[in-house]
Parts: sequence; structure tokens; C-alpha cells
Amino acid sequence: MELMADDATFPAVDDHLRAVDWQSLHGPYGSASDVPDLLRALRNPDSAARREAERKLEDHLQHQGLVYEPSIAVAPHLIDLLANRNVPDRLVAYRLLRTIVDGVELYESPRRAVVPTLDDLADQRSEWWLARSPEWRRHGGYRRPVTSACHAAAYEAVHAGVPTYLRVLRDRDPELRLGMADLLGRFPQDWSIMSPVLAQQLLVETDLAVATAMCIAVGRAGEPSQGSIVDAVRRWRGNADRVVHRAALIGLVRLLPAPDTALLAELSDCLLDPEQKEWQSLADTMANAAAWAFSGITGESVPQLADLLLDRMRVPDPDRADFLALRLLLGLTFPDGPLPDGAAFTDLSEPQQEIVRVVLHSNMLKQGMMIQRAIGECNLPNTEEALAAWYAGRRPFPDD
Repeated sequence: MELMADDATFPAVDDHLRAVDWQSLHGPYGSASDVPDLLRALRNPDSAARREAERKLEDHLQHQGLVYEPSIAVAPHLIDLLANRNVPDRLVAYRLLRTIVDGVELYESPRRAVVPTLDDLADQRSEWWLARSPEWRRHGGYRRPVTSACHAAAYEAVHAGVPTYLRVLRDRDPELRLGMADLLGRFPQDWSIMSPVLAQQLLVETDLAVATAMCIAVGRAGEPSQGSIVDAVRRWRGNADRVVHRAALIGLVRLLPAPDTALLAELSDCLLDPEQKEWQSLADTMANAAAWAFSGITGESVPQLADLLLDRMRVPDPDRADFLALRLLLGLTFPDGPLPDGAAFTDLSEPQQEIVRVVLHSNMLKQGMMIQRAIGECNLPNTEEALAAWYAGRRPFPDD
């Protein structure tokens, strides 16, 4: 069955390119007037010409990781190129589309949760912290940033390609399938239409890297579900390849209304013992992918997770990075937000007290500013000396 469009006729491409006033679009280095020629060069049979065009297009689309105005007009042409089997290299279209979506700063979630997720709770603590910042107070108070019109339009321009990404997800080229899974994970608002396609492809997929990428996409975009998508992701749980197995767990934690303890225990290990050498096919480490999946669920769905994380964090490890796990743990144990001013250690719940003990016992605050800020966002003393003084006189650690 023919799945791709055949739009490789250059006259049609030229008509589309002429419909845009490229001279009026400005990127980080000036006018986008040469962008049409660069887009045409992406279809050049010569690989060196394509590489040069890709490099120059990147300079029009983004600067220092943030997208610019030409991205909005370029994205539809990249989606057309991606859909066309007759061009010499469709992966270049994927790479540039990813450049655009990676450079978008979204301050509003594409899919708002009815019940606050762990990520929503973290955002609320962060906003409380910023509102009390002396720097913000000197500037009239904290104002939550709003997504710029350019970034919102660039995101939507790439979002418009979801139907194409779903078709290319069935392509024979595993690199293209992997890239499409990566893009699809950025658009959770389309879960209802991508879920059956992901389920169908996961049931027939043979490439381990692609299966991993699709499970990670489920972990980014999924929501509690039933039926074929759950069965399809479960197929990869227990795979002999540890990365694929963990990717399946990452997908399942978003799909299952009540994830089982064994799943949560292994993902807790993943958060606190990231094996980055195993993770070469996508930009994120497995630990980051697990944290992303956890951040999109509610604390009520994983009541056992706090104890699992605490059990692991009680054992100090100077080579371990605790931030990802701590951020989740604070959302689980401080669901009502920061403590009131003047709170004492005895005012804390037992799980909250245990976090203080673990942070002190493991010298966690020495890991740097991100840990210090995470603790401060709960209105706890966020230096080792201040936290120890606040805790002083309370029950010591068992091994002290």
C-alpha cells in the first residue's frame, strides 16, 4: 500500500516557495531571502550540497537553541520533503524539524491535566520560589513567562505534520521510524490519534532501537489507556535487551492507572543509577526519559513511589545525581506546596521529616545549586549548615 505522497515535481515545490515573502522574514543573521534556494538544495542528489544547505538552514532557524521566525514558514516544506519517497534523503527533514521543535520554549503544557501532575506541582513550587526572589521584587514582582507568538507558531507548524509522522512511522527505513517516534512524543495533545498507530507498529516492530524510541514516545505523550496500546508496550517488557525493557517500563508508567510496585522499583533504580553508555539512539538519557514519564502522572497513582525513592536515597553515593529523583519525591511528599513561614521540623509529616534526614545524611546539598533550589522551593533551609541547625536536637540517624 502506498503510504507516501509523491510531490517531488520541482515546479510544484517552486510554486509553494514563491507563495512566501521570504525577504520579510528575519532570522538571527538577517533576511531569509536565500531560504528557498536552500530548501531546493535539500532535494539535490549531491550529498555535499545537501549537507551545506542543512547547515545554512540551521542558522536561519535557530540561534543558541531558540527558534526564529523563518522556522514557521520552513516547517511545512520540511514536512512535504519528509512525506516524499522520491527525494534522496528524508532524514535531513527530520533533523531540521527536530531543530525547530527543540528550540521552542513552551510555557503552557500542550495538554493540561485535570488533576495536577508531579510536573505541575514542581512548577508551582518554582513559581513560589521566584515570587520571593529579591531580584524579581526589585523589578516589581514575579510575572510568569508566556510563550512568544513566534515560538507558539513554530511549534504548531511542526505539530501540523503529525499525520505525516504517523505514516512515515511505517516506513521501511528504521532511522526514519525512530525519528518519527521522537517527533510524535512532542505532541501529547494528539494521543488519541497516535495511540492506535503506535500500538500497531509496536506489535510488528523488529528493530530494538525503534521499539525503544516508540516506548519512550509513549512515556512522553501517553495517558492512562486500555486495550491494544497497553498490550503492545507490554510485549517489550522483559526483553533481553535491558534498554528496551526499561523503555517499556517508561511507557507503561504513563499508560497504567496504577503501575505495579516492581515496575516502579526498577524505574526508581533507573532514575538514581542512569546507565548513559547504554543509551545512544536518542538525546535524552534513560534517567531523563523516566523522569519525564513520571512527571506527567499524579502522585495519587503511585502511592508507593515515595518510599521506593527514599529507600534508594538513604544509601549515599558520591557519584550519584539525585536531582531527578528528589524533584519527584518533593512533589509526592509536599503536594500542598511549600511549608508556611516559621514552620519547625516537628511540624512536618513523617515522610517530610525523613526527606530532611536523608538530605543531611547523604550530604545531598553539596551536589549543587539545583538541589539547593529544589529544597528551598519547599521553604526548607537550603544550605547544609542552615538545614542541620534547623534539624538540630531531633532524632539522630540510626547509625550515628
